[in-house]
Amino acid sequence: MILRKFYIAGILVLFVVAHVTLSANSIKKIIAQDASLSLALYIYGAMQESTVLAINEQPLDPLIRKADSFIEKVRSEYQGEKSFSDAHIQVHWIDTQWKYFKTLLSKNDKKLTDKDWKKRYAHSDQYLKTIFQIIENQDRKNQVAQLIAIHAIITVLFLPLVFLFIRRYIASRNNLIKNYDPLTNIYNSRMFYRLIAQEIAKSERYERPLSLVLFDVDFFRRVNDFFGHKIGDDILEQLAVLVDQNIRKSDFFCRVGGEEFAIIAAETDLQQAIVLSEKIRKLISGNNFKTVGRITVSLGVVQIENEDTPEILYKRVNERLQIAKKKGRNRTVAKN
Repeated sequence: MILRKFYIAGILVLFVVAHVTLSANSIKKIIAQDASLSLALYIYGAMQESTVLAINEQPLDPLIRKADSFIEKVRSEYQGEKSFSDAHIQVHWIDTQWKYFKTLLSKNDKKLTDKDWKKRYAHSDQYLKTIFQIIENQDRKNQVAQLIAIHAIITVLFLPLVFLFIRRYIASRNNLIKNYDPLTNIYNSRMFYRLIAQEIAKSERYERPLSLVLFDVDFFRRVNDFFGHKIGDDILEQLAVLVDQNIRKSDFFCRVGGEEFAIIAAETDLQQAIVLSEKIRKLISGNNFKTVGRITVSLGVVQIENEDTPEILYKRVNERLQIAKKKGRNRTVAKN
């Protein structure tokens, strides 16, 4: 899904860049001597290109700085004009519209809806209508209007693609929220049960081994009570990164509770899972965590058996985890 998102985004960005470049080159030949109209068309292109960049979470600062510089350059050319001259009024109006559009871009993109994106794009289209009013005061009305009309038609055809991408982008974000733990960026408990059911079905179908490791941080409540919940969250983040970097790509790493984590290990029998469990235990106990220093974990390990469901498998591994705690913590238990 993520690869598809970037693929679509790349196509859209290339389309806009190519389209704006071709249009700009054609218009440039006709209106090279008219600074205010050139500025108006440039800012229109900047509005539309910045919308696409914002959708793709690309940096806008270079584009905005370039547009600001262009406005300032044209403004300096009209410093000698009277404040009520046509050129001065046009440049002032363009500058005002660009500043308003930048306030739209500065809003929190993560909370934007389709309606918000339409508002951004509609603003640039409304701006285009006013450009036509500027053109009506020019001798080159027919030539330039035809080129801009072509540009507008292509934009109308392009707009549905933008909104299609926005909907897919929002759907992708929603899937991330549903399936991933926001603190540790690993799979959450909802996804854990989906994945374990999926792997049980594969194991039974192909008669391949499957094991489950369950562990939690020893005396984690003391960490929260003594250092505070912010430090506790930092510890969980550090632990998740440490473990995730030291397991196989085929393993599924999930946060199933507050300080409780699980590793779904496909193609892994009980002895191999014990080796994995001990590797994780030693890795964590030997790590120096920021602020708190050393922490330990207790682990339970099981291999799938006939008639196991996700709930039964979790119940069995949790029993072994509780035994590990009762026996003194900082250990792996694979048998009752």
